[in-house]
Amino acid sequence: MKRFLSCLTAAVLLCFCLSLCSCSSFCPTFPEISDNYENLAKSAKITRVSDGEYLIDFKKTVTLNRLVLRESTDGAISFSLRLPGSPSPFYGNDFIGKYRYCSFPAVTTDRILLSAVSECALSFSRPEAYYIPSSVLSSFSVYSYITAKAAFLMDDAENPSDVFDIIYSAYIDKDGDVRLPAYYIGGKKIAGETVLSAAVSNIRAAFPRARVLATILGDREFDDDGLNLQQRYSSAFSNRDALSLSLLDLVSSYGLDGISFDYEYPVSESDFSLFADFCAHFRNVLPKDKQLTAAVSAWCVDGSRLDADSLSCFDRVTLMAYDTPDSRGCHSTFFSAYSQLLRLKKEGVPLCKISLGIPLYSKPLDGSSSALSYADYADVLPFFCNVAAADCDGKVRQCYFNGRQLVSDKSSLSGDIGLAGVSVWHYSLDSADPALSLIATAYRASGRGQTAM
Repeated sequence: MKRFLSCLTAAVLLCFCLSLCSCSSFCPTFPEISDNYENLAKSAKITRVSDGEYLIDFKKTVTLNRLVLRESTDGAISFSLRLPGSPSPFYGNDFIGKYRYCSFPAVTTDRILLSAVSECALSFSRPEAYYIPSSVLSSFSVYSYITAKAAFLMDDAENPSDVFDIIYSAYIDKDGDVRLPAYYIGGKKIAGETVLSAAVSNIRAAFPRARVLATILGDREFDDDGLNLQQRYSSAFSNRDALSLSLLDLVSSYGLDGISFDYEYPVSESDFSLFADFCAHFRNVLPKDKQLTAAVSAWCVDGSRLDADSLSCFDRVTLMAYDTPDSRGCHSTFFSAYSQLLRLKKEGVPLCKISLGIPLYSKPLDGSSSALSYADYADVLPFFCNVAAADCDGKVRQCYFNGRQLVSDKSSLSGDIGLAGVSVWHYSLDSADPALSLIATAYRASGRGQTAM
């Protein structure tokens, strides 16, 4: 997957996402939550009790495991929640902003103390509170992108996943033929066919119930065809019969459960149309028990590019809600994910087809291009924290991760509104420690724990 958007694209997408709620001072809770669960905070008020401390008074005793907070000032840098009389918070994270959905183990109380570090005095609108049982998340799945090399070298079961999308293994040329690039592993050149075959076998041996798909990436350049990426893919999609046969052969030859497209990004409307038309055709020739999925960005989904109808051929759509920085330089924040999900829903994309993309890597707050693995910093990143000082190209920089609480919040929201689940990029960047693993965190948020597949 082409991981990094250009600065222009990133800026456009950021403004685009933020505009979803800017037309109103009120950012809504998804009706899948508000229409189906009682708001336990209908009578609640938030009042300031001292510098940096606010009291949420429910006026009655309630049991809740979700809390919705909104502020008009967007001043909170970090905040935590604790019960009166308790010295330790049961929840903490960074920004509140226009909309924040907090998930935590159920607490029973009539009041909650909110402590905040802020850039200014905070002003809150009325909160919402819900109790959502974990049983409603039973259809929630974790989808993991995994590199062909990592799967080839897999020799022991680590973090489970419901679906593995193998990346960096299969590309298409202008004629619609699938190419499997060779790998250099352990100082030896290994044929792409050998790598992919072993990758699939290793995943199935470790997780027999997991589905395995091959992701067709759009970032491979071939020196001998004289075409750029868009020209090559448009040519391949125009040769739809040849490409369909090539992909069907790939599925059959390697015992795959389907094909996933990661085509970043068509340029013109005609490029989008070619892609959509091919995928609709391929869904008709692909066996019904095989999956066809795609990764898309929120800005791609509108009437002139990809709309709900053109996405209907896919069994799952991964929303690539990462990389785009906010005004503080933080990428893949909670509000960014919420905004992009809201956009796809407004465009008519069924929520049950969407998987929310979550990064297992950091980006520096200063905007530099380094990307660091969560696994390398998992043991120094506290549960409620998303920022760590990291060595980036020989310089210590503050880097923004998606920490365990943030992943729990995103996973809980995803399950609560009926998404297919979450997709992590990518499997090898996660911690192997179940207590620190973000994949395990997503499973715990769904109430499924971390049971090996």
